[in-house]
Amino acid sequence: MNLIVFSRIILKNARWLIIFPCLLAGAVVFFTKDMPKEYETQTTIYTGLASGYSITDDGSERIDNFKVSNAFDNLITTIKSRETVEEVAIKLLAQHLLLKEPDPNILSKKGFEKLAELVPMDDRAKLIVPGDFNKTVKKLFSVKDSSNKNTVRDLLTYPGSYYYIGSISGSITVMRKNASDMLEMTFKSNDAGVCWNGLKFYIDAFSSRYRGIKGSETQNVVKYFEQQLQHAFGVLQNSENKLRDFGVNNKIINYYEQAKFVAESKEDLSTDYYKEKMKLEAAQKATTRIEEKMNNYSDFVGYNEELVTLRQDLANINFKITNATIYKANADEIAEFRDQAEAIKIKLKEKARDYYEFNNSIEWVPQESLLNEWLSKIVELEESKGRLQVFELRMKQYEGIYSEFAPLGSTLGRLEREISVNEKEYLSVLHGLNLAKLRQQSLEMSNNLKVIDHPFFPLQPLPSKRALLIIASFVLGLVLLLGFYISKEMMNKSLRYPDKVETILGLPLLNAIPEKQGINTKLVGVDEVAASLMQQVLNEVFIDLRQSAPHARNYLIAVFSVKNAEGKTFFAEELVKKLSRIRNKVLYLFPETSQNHDEKIMEENPKVIASKYRVVDELIDYNGISDFLKENESGPTDDISYTILEIPELKKYPIPSQLISMANLSILIVHAQKSWTSADKFQLKNYQKLTEGKVKVILNHVEPDLLESIYGEIPKKRSAFRKKLKMVLGGQKY
Repeated sequence: MNLIVFSRIILKNARWLIIFPCLLAGAVVFFTKDMPKEYETQTTIYTGLASGYSITDDGSERIDNFKVSNAFDNLITTIKSRETVEEVAIKLLAQHLLLKEPDPNILSKKGFEKLAELVPMDDRAKLIVPGDFNKTVKKLFSVKDSSNKNTVRDLLTYPGSYYYIGSISGSITVMRKNASDMLEMTFKSNDAGVCWNGLKFYIDAFSSRYRGIKGSETQNVVKYFEQQLQHAFGVLQNSENKLRDFGVNNKIINYYEQAKFVAESKEDLSTDYYKEKMKLEAAQKATTRIEEKMNNYSDFVGYNEELVTLRQDLANINFKITNATIYKANADEIAEFRDQAEAIKIKLKEKARDYYEFNNSIEWVPQESLLNEWLSKIVELEESKGRLQVFELRMKQYEGIYSEFAPLGSTLGRLEREISVNEKEYLSVLHGLNLAKLRQQSLEMSNNLKVIDHPFFPLQPLPSKRALLIIASFVLGLVLLLGFYISKEMMNKSLRYPDKVETILGLPLLNAIPEKQGINTKLVGVDEVAASLMQQVLNEVFIDLRQSAPHARNYLIAVFSVKNAEGKTFFAEELVKKLSRIRNKVLYLFPETSQNHDEKIMEENPKVIASKYRVVDELIDYNGISDFLKENESGPTDDISYTILEIPELKKYPIPSQLISMANLSILIVHAQKSWTSADKFQLKNYQKLTEGKVKVILNHVEPDLLESIYGEIPKKRSAFRKKLKMVLGGQKY
């Protein structure tokens, strides 16, 4: 669609394009005559969502724009949530119900009277707590939640009240100011007091709800960690108690120090034991050697019971000394044992001297020296034996201690590992609790919304939008109607334009005939155009006939249409009139089904022979013109030069197949205002099987303006503006 077609649509429907928008604008004027004034107030709130300080921020955290955007979306959704709006509505209702008379700062006189109609005084007394706003709000909430049908719910769902949830939700506008932390809220109402107080209630409602929502995010986490910490502490305490009881029951102060001391003591005892054993072995060897050197007196001394007794006593006392020393007995007791040992030694020496009076041994060793040496070794031998007995007893005791301490170590290790695992679990839960509390504190700090610009009381109403609505309704009406006409034009499937014929039908266009009905012939020279185009049709028909059969004496032209009322009768008669002026006679054969014939066609022109034939089944088997004329006495037909055969519509009646195949030219008449369907194509395809391509199309009932492609400038009266517009738009057609 080009500009010329668009301008034609506008000019063709100019009357309705003016009337319909004016009617729509008039309706808006009528319905907005009592349009109430509207007030507006604003507030700006600092949120800190983007650049606010966080207790968990170490200075390296980068701003996540997606996270910030999501946080703002959550905040705005909280503001516009149903429960937030419901809280605002109930607070407004509570404030208004507590009024005893209109207050411009709260509710105007008109609003007060409307509230009195909605809530009578008897019902009002049941809903309020006189003089207490907060208790009234709680009471209204309890009434609302008491049942599905009550006064408060009715007010919240009544579209005409200030407490209607839908109107309150639609009155609030929330938006983030550019990329800042600021949130701008705007509230509108037709009452200045309601506007002002409504926004204040909105700020309180959504702030508390938002803090509650954000706080609940960590509250449950903190509660969970506290419960887990208490459980972990109980488990840890239980395992520590088990370790304590184990130490008490097994007399363990410090297992590892005790085990180390036992091991070191046993090692020292083993060392001393082997040293003592070496001393005993040395003393035994020395004693044996000395006794070998001594004479028979030594046997006598050796077998002396007194000396044996003294030796036994010395061994016993040495055993006591060693035992007392190892077990760290009292020093006085050890000293007493030592004194007894010295006394026995002295007594033993004295007895030995009495029995040895020999000065020298047989190897020339003095017997006194040998005796002293023997006595010394005997004493040493007996002392060593006593000490070895104590060492062996102590070694057996250490074996018992080892048997007792060995299983205690593994049990103690298991208990300590259990404590270690429980302690790590406790510390992990404690760390999680600290992080959750830190997050909770951070959220509490970030949820502290601050009002930068408090709501102001609107003294002046907003400029009325009535004029804008009127203009918008006019423009909307114009656009809708124009869109309707353009859509209608674009969805029109009819063959309106001559250029479409060859594309859609696949047949050459013979010419077109303009539409005369409904056309003002005083403004448009449609008769001139029709006469000119009909003359062009005659010229083209004559040329086609000469080219197809230059020497024929009688030309047969078939005029047909696929559907009824296409205008084939009108065209056939016009063609007959034109051909009758060329030479000889013209035979016009038309079916009995055709209508609107010109009855004077033969009276005015004696060269025209018109004959009506019956449409019967035999028609399909007619072989010549004589078959059409046998029932009519139409006079001699020898000097006929042209035969115009009008064929009934293809969809309903039989056709003379033989004659159609003999026709020099077939002319299809198509109505320009009717659509061309696949059924029409099918009927035409059957017809074309008989013609061997000798079919051309006449497009009938074409709008005069659409004939410029084949006629040129259409003669009509145009204003200077239209002439100039057409020249600017150009003459190219769609």
